[in-house]
Amino acid sequence: MGQIDAVNLVANHVHRWRLRDRSGTLPAGRIVLMVTEDEKQWWRFECRSEGDRHYITGTEWSRFVQPRIDARLTLYAQQDGENFNRMKVIMRRN
Repeated sequence: MGQIDAVNLVANHVHRWRLRDRSGTLPAGRIVLMVTEDEKQWWRFECRSEGDRHYITGTEWSRFVQPRIDARLTLYAQQDGENFNRMKVIMRRN
């Protein structure tokens, strides 16, 4: 499972996450990423590319990030035969 990118979520990520696709698997243009951590809960994040960067934005992204500020998020590339991306969220202990 190739890693696309990882981030420590902070307040400004509620609006967008600017990431570099380290896996080289995200297509150019505007797409919708289907994302899950456990295959029980799903999110649809808006993603667009500009040059060598991608941006994840939108209402669903904002709703996802707000309760997870200070968490570590890792986004993974799609695996063979899958049409979604996996992620891992590690909540930071206070």
